[in-house]
Amino acid sequence: MLTASAAEPRVLTCASCHPQQAREHAATLMADTLVPGDSPKVLQGLPGMAFELGPYRYQLQREDGANYYIVTDGRDIFRAKVLWGVGQGEAGQTYVLERDGELRESRVSYYKENKGLAVTIGAPPGEPKDLAEAAGRVMRARDVGECFTCHTAPRTSGKPVNSFGSTAWAREDRVAGVQCENCHAGALQHQEALRRGDPKAARPARLKGLAAEEMNELCGSCHRTWADIKLNGPRGIGNVKFQPYRLTRSKCFDASDPRISCTACHDAHNRPLPAPPPESYDAACKSCHTGTAEAKAKAASCKMGTEKCVTCHMPKLEMPGAHHLFADHRIRIAKAGEPYPD
Repeated sequence: MLTASAAEPRVLTCASCHPQQAREHAATLMADTLVPGDSPKVLQGLPGMAFELGPYRYQLQREDGANYYIVTDGRDIFRAKVLWGVGQGEAGQTYVLERDGELRESRVSYYKENKGLAVTIGAPPGEPKDLAEAAGRVMRARDVGECFTCHTAPRTSGKPVNSFGSTAWAREDRVAGVQCENCHAGALQHQEALRRGDPKAARPARLKGLAAEEMNELCGSCHRTWADIKLNGPRGIGNVKFQPYRLTRSKCFDASDPRISCTACHDAHNRPLPAPPPESYDAACKSCHTGTAEAKAKAASCKMGTEKCVTCHMPKLEMPGAHHLFADHRIRIAKAGEPYPD
């Protein structure tokens, strides 16, 4: 059962043979894309947070080792245990609640930069019409599938979360957080082959050396691909957090070149917290922009500087309602006051 208890050990299929990668990955944001509701990572050490939306007052409280989400209009009270925290809280954290057999996405979320609660991104604008709506939206089968497919990993099968009812959180074949199997397709089958004494059988997907477009498709399965946003939106600043789409829109993007892929800058096994300093990405930039003959033929060197390239060429922008600055992955010569280049 995919329980919502912090006491349940994490499952890393590949850890027995790849202990270093497993240890490093366990400390990344990806490993905590979903955290149990009773985890100390929920509320980020800020119990008793409150927020008001029209006549509704929200509170998050910790009692007897559990976290509770409470909404009142001054007369009636909606109170539900926090089942899951979606996101570790490095930028923010939204809550999945369970009451009367239904899952709900919380109407308000925690945001690190303002150290408190505010309306969840994507929630309907304006005041809720009643207490049930104020609590948050009911998660239907499709909502649960979309959420849990990217925020959990397969424990016993590689099947995505789809066609589930609202009790998807009770599935026995999922484990919270992004794990090896999310990216390395076939890892579970490979483990079974090893147990049978046939290590060459069912090798998992090898990702090293994938071209930029191939890696974008892989990462975009959760972070949205170019095609996802091109076909379905959102348009404008609302897509700044969908990095594969933004990267593909860069003038220097080359679908066949691994030097402009997601993993050229980001190591999924070892993404340190807090975020690394800007200069840590300079080597990746200089792998193309070096001033060499090859670079002059393909990518000119910068005339303005050689350090902290991303601070100018990948500006941080705030998406309204996000209470967070996102690095825009559309690499460009950014000019002050220019409209968002979508």
